[in-house]
Amino acid sequence: MNVSVRRAAGADAAAIASLSAQLGYPSEVGQAAARLDSLKDHPDIRAYVAEQGGKVAGFTGLMVFPAFHRDGLHGYITALVVDSGLRGGGIGGALLEAAEAWFAERGVKRVNLTTALHREAAHGFYEKYGYTFTGKRFTKIL
Repeated sequence: MNVSVRRAAGADAAAIASLSAQLGYPSEVGQAAARLDSLKDHPDIRAYVAEQGGKVAGFTGLMVFPAFHRDGLHGYITALVVDSGLRGGGIGGALLEAAEAWFAERGVKRVNLTTALHREAAHGFYEKYGYTFTGKRFTKIL
């Protein structure tokens, strides 16, 4: 089946909430809608959905930012998830290609992302697209 990628819209909130839950971040539809609405006009943040067969099958959230430790803009993939029943069919690759194209349009030369250690299939996916493991992430809830 064909995969198409487009910018996420408010009508995608239910699908994004469901996909976020599959990624391990449960969200209510209202929360997903509010996030989409609050970020839709931010020039350094972008969300895309992938559709297959007329249904949202995947989602990615992106941001661009300057950093203190390196020159230029950096890209960060804040989320990338494909519906669990549709993985392995090119949807994730289509989302990643759309993300990298947007980053390139913005002048980004380096893209970062995080993925949980137990997501071994995701690690292989990212390596297939040229991403390398560079360290650990530490988090603290304030």
